[in-house]
Amino acid sequence: YSLRKLKTGTASVAVALTVLGAGFANQTTVKAEVEPRPLATTGGEKSVKLDELYNELHDENSQLVEEKAALLDKLEELEK
Repeated sequence: YSLRKLKTGTASVAVALTVLGAGFANQTTVKAEVEPRPLATTGGEKSVKLDELYNELHDENSQLVEEKAALLDKLEELEK
């Protein structure tokens, strides 16, 4: 089947899907490293508590992401 038989818009979409589809076939997970924010020196006690809570939640999230990755690796091994 030839692209010349298709209308210009249809051919463009077909080419774009072919190029983009190749990228979806081998997706990789990318994780950005985020540093916990330093505690605020101004803004009062409420600001300090919010920063502490943020840092605690950030640490908990990082731990859960690592646990998820380990469990996914284990699942992949079991499926083989």
